[in-house]
Amino acid sequence: MKDTAKLRARVRNATAAVLPPDIRVEVHSRPARSMPAFDIIVRAGSAEHHFTGGWAGRGWPADVQRLLAIVPDLDVVYAEKLSEGARAWLIERGVGWVDEVGNVVIARPSGLLVSRESREVTTRAEAPSQDRWTQAMLAAAEAILAGIPPTVEAVETATRISRGATANALARLERRGHLERPGKKRGRGVSRRLVNIDAFVDDYATAAGTFRARQKVIRIHRLKADPLQALTIAVVPALAAEATTWAVTGAAASTLLAPYLSDVTILDLYVDPDLFAERDHLANLLGGRIVDKGHVIEVRELPTPMSARGPKVGGIQVALPARVYADLMVAGGRLADAAQHLREVRGVGPNT
Repeated sequence: MKDTAKLRARVRNATAAVLPPDIRVEVHSRPARSMPAFDIIVRAGSAEHHFTGGWAGRGWPADVQRLLAIVPDLDVVYAEKLSEGARAWLIERGVGWVDEVGNVVIARPSGLLVSRESREVTTRAEAPSQDRWTQAMLAAAEAILAGIPPTVEAVETATRISRGATANALARLERRGHLERPGKKRGRGVSRRLVNIDAFVDDYATAAGTFRARQKVIRIHRLKADPLQALTIAVVPALAAEATTWAVTGAAASTLLAPYLSDVTILDLYVDPDLFAERDHLANLLGGRIVDKGHVIEVRELPTPMSARGPKVGGIQVALPARVYADLMVAGGRLADAAQHLREVRGVGPNT
């Protein structure tokens, strides 16, 4: 109750801070919620505006998505400092936001309209425009999340991307605030370290999900429709015989790494680019045919050489846990719940 009271006060203060001083704000806790949710009343003269709000902690995409998964009827999300990715995600869903650094978008049918971006965030967002996520950055990030030291030499060896691309990717991650150099700043053997693993995972997962949405996908139908049975009986032996790089991700991977879902309806695979290019051969190999709908297998090209560097579970090659987490989060719904379960009970960063 004490923590809820503190959050209620923070929500009220954050709301009041983005409104004119003569407007009154009331915040009431909503009972029986597993995450802090509030009924909010804004009084401007004789007009009253009612809406529901919820607290999303630090304001990273995963924080916001977890909140909306648990309390889906929110009108406005509150947080310490909403990330650019979190705000973009909320825009897509028509949900408003307020954070404690002054960012606000509230648009209510009752006529309440407030929109403002704090100067602090505007300046910070403009600075790294040249440091937007690239494929090389994803590969470097996955190497770090797989436990590879964040040096040019180590990441270059692990990812097989060029030295120049590796150096540039690590520099971009540093400028985004994810890496720092506690020792010497230049020269051979410069060592970086992670600043905040949770922030790094959140930013990586948002970028990975964006790139995944652009990927081509091959949908395959099989007569025996149980995805997990198809995985163990047919898919694993076939891909092993092909001597190719592959990995399972999505719901099946989450079931292998940290069981949470009661069933798996789609088998989600990554395969080597060469195999992905041979569509008909791939379908025959997996014992099915290519369809537009009614499929039980989805196949995509491996996003990076590191994406298949997860553990083997019962002889099944699982994608890197951070990649599985990102894929589940972008899918949303129950799969996003499975993503949070995976992150909480197993972890998705180095040394997991």
